[in-house]
Amino acid sequence: MLGMNLLLKSSERIIIVGFLALTSTHMALAQQPLVRSPSSAIAIVNVSVIPMDRERVEAGQTVLVRGDRIVAIGAAGEVPVPGGATVIDGAGRYLVPGLTDAHVHLTTDMPWAPVRPDFGDAPLYLAYGVTTVVNLRGTPTQLEWRRRIEAGELLGPTIYTSGEFVNEPRVNTPEEVQREIVAQAREGYDLIKFHEVWTPVAGYVTTTGLSLPAYLKMIESAREEGIPLVGHAPVNLGLDVLLQTHQSLAHMGMLGNIYFLPVVSHFEFLLVTAGALVVLIVFVATCGVAALIGRWRTAIRRRSATLSRVRSLTGWELLAGLLALACLALFWPAGPLFESVTLRLVFTVLALFIAAATVLLVVLTTKIWRNTNASMLARIQGSLVSIASLALTCALAIFWVPISWRSTNSGIERLAKQLHDAGISVQTTLVVYEIPNARARLRLIQDPAINYLRADTRDRWHRLPQPRFPGYRYDAFMKKVTGALHRAGVSLVAGTDAMGLPLSAPGTSLHRELELLIESGLTPYQAIRAATSNPALFLGKDQEFGTVAVGKRADLLLVGENPLRDLTTLKDPIGVMVRGKWLEREELQRMLAALRAKG
Repeated sequence: MLGMNLLLKSSERIIIVGFLALTSTHMALAQQPLVRSPSSAIAIVNVSVIPMDRERVEAGQTVLVRGDRIVAIGAAGEVPVPGGATVIDGAGRYLVPGLTDAHVHLTTDMPWAPVRPDFGDAPLYLAYGVTTVVNLRGTPTQLEWRRRIEAGELLGPTIYTSGEFVNEPRVNTPEEVQREIVAQAREGYDLIKFHEVWTPVAGYVTTTGLSLPAYLKMIESAREEGIPLVGHAPVNLGLDVLLQTHQSLAHMGMLGNIYFLPVVSHFEFLLVTAGALVVLIVFVATCGVAALIGRWRTAIRRRSATLSRVRSLTGWELLAGLLALACLALFWPAGPLFESVTLRLVFTVLALFIAAATVLLVVLTTKIWRNTNASMLARIQGSLVSIASLALTCALAIFWVPISWRSTNSGIERLAKQLHDAGISVQTTLVVYEIPNARARLRLIQDPAINYLRADTRDRWHRLPQPRFPGYRYDAFMKKVTGALHRAGVSLVAGTDAMGLPLSAPGTSLHRELELLIESGLTPYQAIRAATSNPALFLGKDQEFGTVAVGKRADLLLVGENPLRDLTTLKDPIGVMVRGKWLEREELQRMLAALRAKG
């Protein structure tokens, strides 16, 4: 009996000790980082490598990874695989650098696209092969996410982030701008984001930008701190300032605001044109109504031949002005016939007709004033239409006619050469310009990635009203501009404004961006380069990532087909390696399923 009791006590001790051991082990594991360090070595063997340093495929290669770095690349028989290494079979597969989305928004306060806290949307980027993101409006929260990812405590793409926007009214004077740039650099932000404030005024959008001294101090301070700068175009300062300062652009579409149709910075021409047309319309309408209802019959019978000619000529001039306006609406950069040279010729001829009619109106009005028998009403009428015609002619000659030819092939190519010569890189964000296109929006709203976003984000996106821009083709125009910039040698950087605007979902929007680059005239290699090595070069981090090379960060995609022939293979990687951590397709799918379950 005593032996039995001793045996039971011994068993109890064993159970208690075992329980304590399991408990302590569990607690120790719970205290470890959520993302464990990669195994001592990972070898991807017998794989075809596309390094992206130039257009080539190296077949039968072994890529050896230790920690978060590529430590060896060579022929399968020349690179020894260390014992205990994780071996990944690359036979019949292709290895490319991880993709970079160079324009995303990770802050959680976007009203139209709320994101999950603690970088909860990171699996969406990884599942679609995006291993690096450039966040273009950051806070200390994104700096902390960046630190945790680098330390292996948080699983997600590597983050490069700007700080808060540099714009008015946050900063105004050159001294304030300089302090802001220096502060952001000292706080550890990776780049500066210049932004303009867009404000609706009386149904129109105006922009508030930095003054020229403040803008120049921003450029100078960023260069002194050795920190890249990207942003909106300085619309209020003009294209020449952009070219002289070599500022990189965060959107391809900003070229429309500053070059193709710079109405915001030349609002006075819009006001003059509208005012002149209103005066002509009122004058012609008044004369027509008076004739129809039989008023002023006596005055009409007495009117001079000169005043009759003024009224007739004004009617023809108004008709020419309205036809010119219709032409402009058809061939402006977002218009349905933006490529039409014929319409531009018609527009120019109509402008010449208006100029000739204006000369005649001034001559006729002078005759009326010299006529001592002319009534004061006739003199006032002649003067009003002459002044309005002169204003319309000046607006057409100085602004509208030159602007109308900027969006032709020669005008686009001239701009492309200027950007290349100035060394300006441009973030493409072509997917953004599809949002107002009804057909393209339907495709965007069917993006499967939307199902993995927060429930309130999905609901807001599905409730978006349909766009009401008949004939809208700005997306097609921007592809034409992109092709011209590429042919001129301008550095294109793929970005999507993911979560900065509705319907631009993390991960998948970059693949749509690559498709749009192909449609713009780039080859698959050139499109992939815009999402790999070009962003690294822009950030000055080309020794860190962007190509498959020894010493680079181990951000890799393993795909089943050659992406230089079939770009769509990048959408569904067999596996993704981010900072040396290998994630197979099944694991990526489990991560997405967990996102969907969270709602």
